Amino acid sequence: MNGGGMPRAEAEPVFEPAAVDEVFDQLPDGVFEDALAESPVERRTGADRVDALVAGWCRWYTRDLSEPVATARRAEIASDLYEQRAFAAETGERGVSRSIVGRLVRGIPADLTWRYAQVRRLALTAPRGTFPLAMPALAHLATALLLAWGVLVVWRTAAGMAAGDWAGAWDLVAAGVFGLAMAVLGAVLTTVTRFRWLGALWLAAASYVLIRFGMYTLIASSTTLGAFYISAIEQAILVNRVMSAAGVLFFVAMAAWWLPTSGGLWARRRRSDPTADVAPAGVLSDEQEVSA
Repeated sequence: MNGGGMPRAEAEPVFEPAAVDEVFDQLPDGVFEDALAESPVERRTGADRVDALVAGWCRWYTRDLSEPVATARRAEIASDLYEQRAFAAETGERGVSRSIVGRLVRGIPADLTWRYAQVRRLALTAPRGTFPLAMPALAHLATALLLAWGVLVVWRTAAGMAAGDWAGAWDLVAAGVFGLAMAVLGAVLTTVTRFRWLGALWLAAASYVLIRFGMYTLIASSTTLGAFYISAIEQAILVNRVMSAAGVLFFVAMAAWWLPTSGGLWARRRRSDPTADVAPAGVLSDEQEVSA
């Protein structure tokens, strides 16, 4: 207390950069790098990447199964991941992410076997004439053959141009490249459940381009095929047109077979459109009345 009865104000601390520098100089080298490498944030980021990898694999092999089965499987995998990480946190176990990746790799055959069993069960209970196993297998086989044909066309074109033997038009070169690109895009889209029908349409267009013009590309790059084409031109043109039409019709049919129902498309549009009309309270839609 001072003479006036007021408490004496304590002196405010003064920031001295030199003193701070002395403290940092006394710390061992690399202490901050080691602390950052061992930080929980970094471990959580790595764990998130591993968990996302497992979840992505699970989504892939359950992509075209029924919604209840796929949801139950994904929930089972998520629960398994949570339990393993919680147990590791309680016991102080290290290397959990490596263990999870190892389980993922070792469990791939079991996951594929489980998927085949589910698809098989779906096929046994499917209505007559729907072919839930044969039709997709046939579509994937046709896609693989189309891709192989496109690669052959582009490779023969490139080889002929490199050797100086190319006698065809540049339109054939462009048709081969764009046809193969469309086939690759269609093949990728067919691996996604909701875009399979769109991928089949891309494959239909690619099959016309690659088969219709691919044959002429091979004729222009091969003396033997060119001689055969000249000797049997009518038969060659007929085979070309029939195969082109067959490829287009097959993939268009697969697009129709994979196309979601109108109710599914409408439900998807309503979920993605926030301005869609909402039924007033107490009013049931037609589907709700039927289910009720």
